[in-house]
Amino acid sequence: MSFVQGSASAGSSSAPASCDSAWHLISDIDNSFTWAEVFPGIRAVSWTGSVRLYEKYDVNCYVTRVRVDYAGPVSGGTLSITSNPFVSFTVQYPSAFSNYANVAVNAYGNLNSWNPPAGSGLGYRVETHMNINARGADEYYVVGTGVSGLVTGLKASFILPQSLVGKTVYAQMHVGRNLCKCSATAISIPGQTPPPPAFDFALSVNPVSANVLPGDSITAAVTATLTSGTPNSVSFSASGLPADTTASFAPSACVPTCTSTMTLTTSGTTPSGTYPITVKGTDGVISRTATYTLTVDVPPTPAEVWGVYIHAHQDDWQLFESPNSYHDYEAGDHLLFIYATAGDAGQGPSHWHAREEAAQASVQVITGTGLASQGANVTFCYTTGPEVCHTIWTWSVDRTVSVYMRLPDSGNSGGGFPSTGFQSLSKLRDGNISSITAIDSSATYTSGEDFYRNLGAIVSAYTPYAATTGIHAPDFDRDRQTSQGGVCTGCLDHADHLAVGDAVYAMTVGMGTPWTRSFHIDYPLGFADPRYPVNLGSADYDIKKRLFMAYNDGQKALTGEDEYAQMPWFWENIFQRDYYRTI
Repeated sequence: MSFVQGSASAGSSSAPASCDSAWHLISDIDNSFTWAEVFPGIRAVSWTGSVRLYEKYDVNCYVTRVRVDYAGPVSGGTLSITSNPFVSFTVQYPSAFSNYANVAVNAYGNLNSWNPPAGSGLGYRVETHMNINARGADEYYVVGTGVSGLVTGLKASFILPQSLVGKTVYAQMHVGRNLCKCSATAISIPGQTPPPPAFDFALSVNPVSANVLPGDSITAAVTATLTSGTPNSVSFSASGLPADTTASFAPSACVPTCTSTMTLTTSGTTPSGTYPITVKGTDGVISRTATYTLTVDVPPTPAEVWGVYIHAHQDDWQLFESPNSYHDYEAGDHLLFIYATAGDAGQGPSHWHAREEAAQASVQVITGTGLASQGANVTFCYTTGPEVCHTIWTWSVDRTVSVYMRLPDSGNSGGGFPSTGFQSLSKLRDGNISSITAIDSSATYTSGEDFYRNLGAIVSAYTPYAATTGIHAPDFDRDRQTSQGGVCTGCLDHADHLAVGDAVYAMTVGMGTPWTRSFHIDYPLGFADPRYPVNLGSADYDIKKRLFMAYNDGQKALTGEDEYAQMPWFWENIFQRDYYRTI
């Protein structure tokens, strides 16, 4: 872009520097100029002043600070503006700019003091533009407001980084966006900066201690922190290890400040005890150490591990809590399936009995067929005062137990069905009904608390009261369980799913039980909610689909109902996804 035609003139002077611990004037260069617009001749700017270079020194005469001031006589420079051009004051390195659009590219220096302050005066306005680039450089800016303005006593002081010592910078005054590159005064910054101190570093370990079982490994972060000088590469080692234990570092060496991951690997024969381990870092000349305390514990007696899968209906765990169930069993865990409702949809016993039998077919995909199974009524009790007990039908095969609470299905919205008196878990939870009775009349629950405490009694009857028991349930979070985008925006999860999720949350988090708990996403998976993209590989897809299709085919054989055929896209979306969070 071409400059608007104008004219400018400038002069300069200099002054020697001396060694002192205070600010010292090194050079004072006259950068006065006058610019006037040729056509139409309305706008004009004149500046009477200078730019000054100051330096500070340490006791060894090394430059410690650098300052460039726009100034004038004792009171400061004088700036006259006619009409509305602006004047930009910056320090540029390695070169001045010609196009104001590039004012920030080479700008350096932080405004230390200035006068007039930001605000409006007669015929002008002062602005301070801070942090105009990533270096944090600033700009002092005066703009005319349409009438003649006279700024007296103008001063703008910029603190420059030490890295510019020995370089030539440009104190640039620029008029308008591209009216006049009126003054770009070269200033050589003499001297030397202090030499770097000798290299040194500190060594730390985080955490400073840990417990480990024989055969396991632990990691800790070993950090070498630069404290002075130009860094050298530091290598790491460890001593004082217990027998049959190794130490490794990744990386084995690094340049401070840096962090290496220390891995201590024990073996099955590592003796129990507490060991102070010396962690060392060295560059070959300087060595620093830190102490890490490793405690090798006596191995505990292994506890049974249970995966507990709680959901509302007989096809839910296969769809929303798998392939986790399959992998738990393959790892040797026991499985407990709890079905809160009969999944009756207001229909008679032939329907919900068929659903239970179909769910058993899914379980046998995990355990294999041909194994002996057993059904029985079991009474589960809890105590919060008087003992409360409920009798429930169960079915067991190999390392699995299925518990059928057979409460009335509520339908998607939670309103219930006429055949079961419009009872629903969500109404019980919200206190809208005083009780709910199983459709086989085996049990009656008098409150939401009665229901979730009985869930806890079922879990406690079979599993260890420990973190080795993993609870899986539908997520209780309405936002996470409401579809956002995909096939059905705003569609809420099934009311029974949410009621079960609320009950399990109360049973686990609310009661402070030690069981681990995972809360799973349900219907949004089928609606292809974009928050839950495909995340299962082909192997897990096959597992999940086999579990559901075993249920589907069993239900179809017994009732003629083919759930998969009704909306295959919905099920296929679910087969490709598995989302849950651990709380």
